[in-house]
Amino acid sequence: MDINKLPDPIQKIFSEQFQEEPLRIAVAADLNRQVKFGEEWLIATDKRLALFSLENSTAAILAEFHLSDVKKIETVNLQGSGFVEIEVNGTAQRLINYTNAKNADFARAVEVISALIEKKEIPVEREEHKKRICESCGFPIPKDLNKCPRCTEKWKTLRKILAFARPYRWHLFFMFLLLVASTGFGLISPYISKVLIDIILLPDPATGVFHFAHWLPLAALALLVSYAGQNVLSSFQMRLSGIVGHRTVADLRAAIYYKLQEQALAFFDKYHTGGLMARVNQDTYELHVLLVHFIPATIESVLTLIGIGIFLFMLNWKLTLVVLIPIIATTIFWKKIISRIIIFYRRYYHRRSRLSAQVNDSLSGMRVIKAFGQEDEELRKFDRKNILLQGAGVEREVKLSLYFPTLDFLIMSGTILVWFIGGKYVISGEMTLGDVVAYTGYLMMFYRPVYFLTRFIQVITSSISAAERIFDVIDTKPQIMDSPTAQAMPELQGAIEFKDVSFGYDPYKPVIKDFNVSIHANEIIGLVGKSGAGKSTFINLVCRLYDVNRGAILVDGKDVRDIKYHDLRSQIGVVLQDNFLFDGTIYDNIAYARPEATIEEVVAAAKLANAHEFILKKPDGYDTEVGERGNRLSGGEKQRIAIARAILRNPRILILDEATSSLDTETEQKIQEAMQNLTRGRTTIAIAHRLSTLRNCHRLLVIDDGKLVEVGTHEELMEKKGIFHDLVSLQTEMSKIIALSG
Repeated sequence: MDINKLPDPIQKIFSEQFQEEPLRIAVAADLNRQVKFGEEWLIATDKRLALFSLENSTAAILAEFHLSDVKKIETVNLQGSGFVEIEVNGTAQRLINYTNAKNADFARAVEVISALIEKKEIPVEREEHKKRICESCGFPIPKDLNKCPRCTEKWKTLRKILAFARPYRWHLFFMFLLLVASTGFGLISPYISKVLIDIILLPDPATGVFHFAHWLPLAALALLVSYAGQNVLSSFQMRLSGIVGHRTVADLRAAIYYKLQEQALAFFDKYHTGGLMARVNQDTYELHVLLVHFIPATIESVLTLIGIGIFLFMLNWKLTLVVLIPIIATTIFWKKIISRIIIFYRRYYHRRSRLSAQVNDSLSGMRVIKAFGQEDEELRKFDRKNILLQGAGVEREVKLSLYFPTLDFLIMSGTILVWFIGGKYVISGEMTLGDVVAYTGYLMMFYRPVYFLTRFIQVITSSISAAERIFDVIDTKPQIMDSPTAQAMPELQGAIEFKDVSFGYDPYKPVIKDFNVSIHANEIIGLVGKSGAGKSTFINLVCRLYDVNRGAILVDGKDVRDIKYHDLRSQIGVVLQDNFLFDGTIYDNIAYARPEATIEEVVAAAKLANAHEFILKKPDGYDTEVGERGNRLSGGEKQRIAIARAILRNPRILILDEATSSLDTETEQKIQEAMQNLTRGRTTIAIAHRLSTLRNCHRLLVIDDGKLVEVGTHEELMEKKGIFHDLVSLQTEMSKIIALSG
């Protein structure tokens, strides 16, 4: 690390007292020892670790340690802040405090210092520790976004939208031709008005005779043709734009949904379900307005402006230059207000997304809400977010009510100039009355697209904002995907190995820590530990629902990241603690694991799961509708259907996460008998809340605080009288208490 990056006062002390010691890491904290805002620095060389204070351009060394005396260093995360803790001479002490904004910096610092203490090679900086800084504005890029929201170019977003319309380019070409033709017909009528006033309806000044009256039917027919042609062609154009718009939006909606299916679970940990639903439904509707209405109207407006501009200059170029003044003023005013309006639209859509998330949470958890009688609390939550959304909407409309009347006035002031200056030209003989009428007609046609573009600012603003949210999802690279060197492994043996694995859903808060274990093919493993110890996380990593932060998980000696994702997942069967059934029949839910399975195979799987008997008692048997999330079935019934689904998959690796937690004792006994047949010949990892059900496991892995603390059979662990023994004893006592109270 470059010493010149240190503040001058610290740099001076470091140069004097740490001579010949290369600087390895230096990181600034934003809290001091009194846990108040202040600046302190943690600095490490190959030999020493030092803590510096910096206040009013004055630096001082607060603490200094030789790395040989430091046995351990780690970060400890609190609510909103954290600190670095070191162990020196058997005593743990807090070294430096910081807010969550510095999490990444200190996670990296501890990683480097740990390597220095253990005299290992300093690891390459991990991606999650790198600060993503926008090259344009220099501000950090939020971790939940792929690009800087300040510097997103609107035209790039618009080009992305139009790229989805590329398959319909021939439709767009014919739509453009129709727009040109329709605009051409529309430009004819004002000129015919000029002919009518200046020629056909103008009598001879000397005789009072209308010499060109016989042209009147022809002029009327020309007007009819111009109006009819414009409307007929516009009808075909609207039909084409509707087809292209709806198909493009459908493709966009499909692209979002496909991308959501590709994402890892970590992606959904960051986003509210309601917010994602808003992107699929509401945001795509905003784009529908843009594609079906705004873009065709914009093209028509541009063509109209060009055509009318030519006619206006032909009629009187001096008057046209005067009329351009309010147009230029309108354009300048538009550019000034658009950035302000966008802020109000973004705020509105953000609050709308939060309200959608609230409604989704309430509907999903309605059973819990009713059970605890929390309807009033949910109404209060809804009201708070609804009022915030209402406030954002009102604030937006208030601003628009100030801006748009100003735009309207600037636009219409051009008409006043035409009648004032054009009237003078008529009096002086420079223009005829027909010229002024035609000019006014063209001017109204000219202002109509200008007026349209200014009024439609809200449409394009909301549409572009919606598109940015949509493409933020579409452009998100899946965190779990096949590596370029991933190999196909259609037939796994089922051996699993954890090598120095560390993982946290938040990278700075590890749930699994330095985990090492080997599981043999066809071995039955039981996972044991307190709630929150990391058992379910262990399962998630085996299934590769998440990728490890550090270390590697091997299956048959191959890193799971180098195995084709489909090959890995297709050979893992899972019964999770929280079972999800899709809205459909019992048969559909069991067959979900293998849609091509025969009826006989589905029934056989149900029998092994001890589900066949209760299914036949249902009025419609296997065709019984389970309802949304399986709410028409009991907990035990849902659990057995989930087990049948896993059995039907016939996996090489079977995961049972509290698979019998929702079953009564009698049913659980039957399931255990079926499981003995099911687990034969395949690797099985089981979590059970009743430790007695794990007696038949070949080995038990006892996890505590994310670490593997005990390994052995049920009998071996009981003899050790360690954590497992304590858990069994506690559970036995609880069973006695329940039995006596029952």
